[in-house]
Amino acid sequence: MNFRDYFEIPLNPVAVIFKKEEMDAEGEYRFCEAVRIVAERGERIVINEFNLMCAGALVSLGFVTELAEEGETRSIVLEPYRGQECDVVLVVATPDRIMRISSYYKNLFDEELRAQFAGETAVCGEATARVRDTGEPNISFLCPGAREIGNYRREEVVLGFPKDVFVRIETAIRKQEVRALCGCLMDDLPKDLIERFEQMGFDKSTDHFFGFVNGKSVKLYIFKGEKNTLGIYTSVKFKSEEEAERVAESYTGEYVLMPRENWIEIMKVSDIDVFQEYRKPDFEKRLNSEIEKIVEEARRIKGLKARA
Repeated sequence: MNFRDYFEIPLNPVAVIFKKEEMDAEGEYRFCEAVRIVAERGERIVINEFNLMCAGALVSLGFVTELAEEGETRSIVLEPYRGQECDVVLVVATPDRIMRISSYYKNLFDEELRAQFAGETAVCGEATARVRDTGEPNISFLCPGAREIGNYRREEVVLGFPKDVFVRIETAIRKQEVRALCGCLMDDLPKDLIERFEQMGFDKSTDHFFGFVNGKSVKLYIFKGEKNTLGIYTSVKFKSEEEAERVAESYTGEYVLMPRENWIEIMKVSDIDVFQEYRKPDFEKRLNSEIEKIVEEARRIKGLKARA
């Protein structure tokens, strides 16, 4: 399943490709308008200095400088994202979809999505140029030009991703790495289920349970779906980000490894259906068995650094 299908977004994610050579271009567009067309119709549009009909976009996208001097950008290709090389991926979506994406992003990267916007040069500047320059995602609530001329709906906003971040999210979707309940839904868990975890030594946090097993910090996430399965997480710290990445790349075991700075997050989704099984007598025994296995694997992974 890809990003668009997973988050149920009606429009195509749009790949933005900056070019330093001038390409042939047809038609006349504002940048925001062209992005909306590609997202809706799946067309490919090439923009250069001569068919881009917006002075603000010419500056923000680097075709010309604020002093009207020639910039580095000669052309920009906009096309539906299909996994191709690109600089930025733009997602046109409604706030409820942005909410789901934001929750997923927080679970995956342990960071919040940010919205830095001023209501000016929005799609070109806030969602595209800023993202390309900073390497960080950004949400734009658009500008009058996008609303009035670009044909964006009142309920639409635009979220820009650096390509590598977008790819990381699609990889996590394919591996089903993140499906945890949000904090509000955690508050709706049955009281006796929460008490069962607490009796086992796990405290309830905003969106997960956490505790210590054999000296290792362990997080338990409830994944909502046809089966309310359990995600078990622990982590290993390394001396450097490079060492963590080398170990993760060399790993061939059954767990999912996600390097994050000089840490590796280790995760496995168990077959335990929490809602169906937490009252069963062997629930604690089965869960502890799964946790002890991942803790043991974490210690083995720590030892892999010498061979990485």
